[in-house]
Amino acid sequence: MKRICLGMILAIISSASVAGPSYVSGKITSLLAHGTDPAIRIAANISPDNCNGGVYGWIYFQGTPEERNRVYGSALALSLAGKTVTIYTNSDGGNLSY
Repeated sequence: MKRICLGMILAIISSASVAGPSYVSGKITSLLAHGTDPAIRIAANISPDNCNGGVYGWIYFQGTPEERNRVYGSALALSLAGKTVTIYTNSDGGNLSY
């Protein structure tokens, strides 16, 4: 019985955040508002495989300052609502969209 419960707990925890070559899905755990260069971090500090999130998993967005602030505002609202988000890259390691 203990093994079954442990397996179920691990399955729930491991499915909370998922990343692939061009996407990441999970809850937003951190937001960075740094001038016109905002960033977000997903649970477990993961980022898409083709996106250099570094050791800490920060995901930065490219685009005009207005576009980046719009993405940050949406991420803030989704974070406050506790929603799970999926972020897709355009597969060139650069721009991100969701």
